[in-house]
Amino acid sequence: MSDLTGVLIDGRYEIHDLLARGGMATVYTALDTRLDRIVAVKVMHSHLAQDEEFVSRFIREAKAAASLTHPNVIAVHDQGWHQGGPPAVFLVMEYVEGPTLRDILREQGKMSVDEALNILEEILAGIGAAHRAGIVHRDIKPENVILADDGRIKVADFGLARELSSGSTLTADAGLVIGTISYLSPEQVERGVADARSDVYASGIILFELLTGKKPFEGESAIQVAYKHVHDDVPLPSTLSGNVPPAVDALVRRATARDADLRPRDANVFLREVQATREPAPTSPSENFTTSIPAQVPHTAASPPPPVSEIAMSEPVAKKSAASTASQSPRGKRARKRRTTRNRSIAALLAIALGGWLWYVTVGPGASVAAPSLLGLSIDEATQEATTAGLKIDIKSRAYDEQIPEDHVISSSPAGGAQVDSGSTISIVVSKGAERFVVPTLTGLSLAEATNALSDLSLKISTLAEEYDSAIPLGYIVSSTPTAGQKVKRATTIKVVVSKGVEQMSIISYVNKSSDQALSELTDAGAKVISKNVYSNTVAPGMVVSQNPDGPANIEKGAKVTISISQGPALIKVPNLAKMTSALATKTLEDAGFNNYKINILKAKGPGKVVGQTPKAGSMVKPGTLIVVDIY
Repeated sequence: MSDLTGVLIDGRYEIHDLLARGGMATVYTALDTRLDRIVAVKVMHSHLAQDEEFVSRFIREAKAAASLTHPNVIAVHDQGWHQGGPPAVFLVMEYVEGPTLRDILREQGKMSVDEALNILEEILAGIGAAHRAGIVHRDIKPENVILADDGRIKVADFGLARELSSGSTLTADAGLVIGTISYLSPEQVERGVADARSDVYASGIILFELLTGKKPFEGESAIQVAYKHVHDDVPLPSTLSGNVPPAVDALVRRATARDADLRPRDANVFLREVQATREPAPTSPSENFTTSIPAQVPHTAASPPPPVSEIAMSEPVAKKSAASTASQSPRGKRARKRRTTRNRSIAALLAIALGGWLWYVTVGPGASVAAPSLLGLSIDEATQEATTAGLKIDIKSRAYDEQIPEDHVISSSPAGGAQVDSGSTISIVVSKGAERFVVPTLTGLSLAEATNALSDLSLKISTLAEEYDSAIPLGYIVSSTPTAGQKVKRATTIKVVVSKGVEQMSIISYVNKSSDQALSELTDAGAKVISKNVYSNTVAPGMVVSQNPDGPANIEKGAKVTISISQGPALIKVPNLAKMTSALATKTLEDAGFNNYKINILKAKGPGKVVGQTPKAGSMVKPGTLIVVDIY
């Protein structure tokens, strides 16, 4: 459209500088002469201003946007239709000086987690106000976020918003999709509809971009990017930026879920989740889950009995001297010797018994040791630990475990620290690693066949969507998520896309109708139109002479439809008849396709030859043109 700089529109807004130009509108700064303030004026492109339906919808949406009042939303002040000069449907908005978030990203690249979440919280606060008012933005992107010079963050361009209850699609005019492809949710791409969850999806993409400095999906064309939004999960930011914590990864994953039902239901819910992520965890005494082997308490042998002394006779003092006297006799000496020998024998037997008992409980079969802790050790490491403790191990069984690596110990019996007999055997359960099932190829299978195949693998199935497919028959599977070959946990649900068969389209007959109408309507319906030009003596130029297949009929969407377009009658070349006889000239004309001719005999005598013809030789004329031949 023409540049409106310097124009006073609606008798109030004096257009100043061009700010931006997009696919639907041009934005200028302007002076509100009534209130003496600088505003931003968005002027719809002239071709859209001629569309009454678009204009009426634009006015309704402008009124809805004007109802929003929030510190993080660019306010809408006015709307009008300038008719005093160049026709212009316009929207007047608050003018905020400052760079867009896109400018900041270009200059700075990725941000810290705190910076990214600070910005996201203000964006969500503004969008959340719209969602509470029943308005969905539909075009959340860094270009529509302004970082004002005074530090405020403002969400702009609510002029594209619509009421949540309106049910309108995203097309503004012939095939124009409202929104920017890098931030469009799968439902916007696939069905052209949006709700508050679509704004949440775009906000999640922005968070990804703030954390990584990159958009999640790139492609050589918009179609490739759109396809990825529908069929691929947004990567976790931590895969590109190592400082992103798992909780923030989870925010991005939830907000950008391809299934809209899995996202926060609106920006307000998402904002609360972001704020919860940033709250410090409640303080609680830490628990150390360290595994230790209790110190072995040595078995202490009972103190040996005191040494056996020679047995003294406890005689009364009066008898002691007598005994002493008696002991000096030979008979007393023999008795004392027998007693000494006996006592020494008893002491030796007691010492042998005590030594045997000590051997039994320390190094013999009766010895007791503490079982080592084997949890998490490899089989070789566990064997070494057991051998060092004088024990053996036996692999009792193997089981799957999400935490313990393959061929490492999950549990042992007796457990570590238990007192066991030396030389005894400890039974261990060894990990088979994480249990995973390989997703089989489901493409081309019926739902029943796929259900049986997954049931055998302890997996589940659910229908994600249905779509037309020219190669896969009706009711059979087109694709699966996760895809074939991926490894998944037990009881994982595999989502499948089921074919609706070949998409059909209805066509009518365009014979004797305008070729422009035929080309336009058949193309819009999804047909691949092949046109060729033909001559026709009966059909006017530019009209359809024939159509294949002809209508009315139902054909496969994308099928070829050939139409023949009339160029009018064909022109044929007048042959050169000079010096021919009358008979030869007549034959030559008829062979060339001329059946309308007149022979003028200029001399009665003799056969004569052609001396003139009208039209002249070489002329291109329509079939049926009168050819006059002069013979002399």
